[in-house]
Amino acid sequence: MSQRFRIDGAAQLVPEDRTGIPALAGRSGTYALMPTAPDLLVFSRTPPEGGSIPTPRVVLSGDAGGFPLSDLIAFLSQSRWSGVVRVHTPGGERSLMIREGEVRGATSEEPADRLGEVLVRLGYVDRAQVEAVLREQSPSKMGRALVEKGVLQAHDLFKCVTHQVSEIFHAIVLCREGAFFLIDQPLDDKTGHSIQLSTQSLLMDSIRKIDELAHFRKRIPHGRMYVARKRPSDGKLEEDEDRVLAMLDGRRTVLELGHAARLSEFDITKVVFRLLEGGFAGLSDKPVGTPAAAAPEKAATQRARPAVRTVAPVDARPVARVFNFIFREIRDEVARQGMDREFIAAANAALTGQALSSSPVLEGLAFAADGSLPEGRLMEAFDRHRDQLGSEPLASFRQALSDVMFFLLFQAGELLESRADEDLARRVKELLATLEAP
Repeated sequence: MSQRFRIDGAAQLVPEDRTGIPALAGRSGTYALMPTAPDLLVFSRTPPEGGSIPTPRVVLSGDAGGFPLSDLIAFLSQSRWSGVVRVHTPGGERSLMIREGEVRGATSEEPADRLGEVLVRLGYVDRAQVEAVLREQSPSKMGRALVEKGVLQAHDLFKCVTHQVSEIFHAIVLCREGAFFLIDQPLDDKTGHSIQLSTQSLLMDSIRKIDELAHFRKRIPHGRMYVARKRPSDGKLEEDEDRVLAMLDGRRTVLELGHAARLSEFDITKVVFRLLEGGFAGLSDKPVGTPAAAAPEKAATQRARPAVRTVAPVDARPVARVFNFIFREIRDEVARQGMDREFIAAANAALTGQALSSSPVLEGLAFAADGSLPEGRLMEAFDRHRDQLGSEPLASFRQALSDVMFFLLFQAGELLESRADEDLARRVKELLATLEAP
């Protein structure tokens, strides 16, 4: 747990809990305070003496407004780094779990990022259903409870969790104030085995949002601006615009409106921008004040698309066999709980609806009772669609099977006890490692 300090009226650094002071033993000396962001204090020992501490530890920190997080994450992806990226902003704290350069999970303190809010926004459940489940279950078990009640399909839950992680990723990349920390922290198998998203794809989608946000920032320089209503709705606004317009009283900031409306910072900024453009609202840097002049647009962020690293096996058949072995391993673990028939039926429904992957090599295929895909038909599909799989067809083929695997692991994780789930993830990791062997 981090030690906490406060700066008193005399500009003195005072520990909130003096029992934590012994943790600073061995760090005596003279320290220089380095100039940095308002939300960050950085001290450097002079002269430096070196040394290290065990993990988890912060290996990099900085000003989110002074260094584009998109460039940082692109570097982490290229270098296949593993650990946690944590970002502290006025809107709350968000974190990304990264393993070998790929996003494996995300967390957020922002109410709009909660899974229940995502399910409601995407239209899979209504708010009453979410609230009913939360009265009986903890938020961490809400998704599983909705599936067990038949309110939600397993593959729909998977899509919503994937969307949730994507939205948290975009919010981090769009961050333009606050502090970020790179934490060298091992991720256990349970932390992120059920989700894996392409960091490169997420970055490319974020670039579009960065461009949009730069346009919005011409009128809304930051999220701490107050918003007041200038005229009532004309009946032609979108649902979210009408809802936010009704909340405008001149005493809430853009960020506070986002919390109240359960919208992400990007989405609430977009809604407020539209209300300003339509003459329905005005901005102020103080509660119920005169609208402030728009700040100049910040300099455009330099964004270069990083090269994508791919690992192409020599032949497609060994890859198919390893993944089929993994699929059977997952099915067998679920079968020990007596739920294999329902598991296979749900997996086939997701495969038929292309909820797992849009790759043409999976079209028309179905899982057998033992959990495997028909190898012969899979190889025929690969040969037939090779030209549609890009410059690295074998890597694309492997990615399609990997998408299927992560869905099956996610679905199994909703059915298995924690220990069995973690043991399954370990075995799957060992099987995947055989693909990397020379």
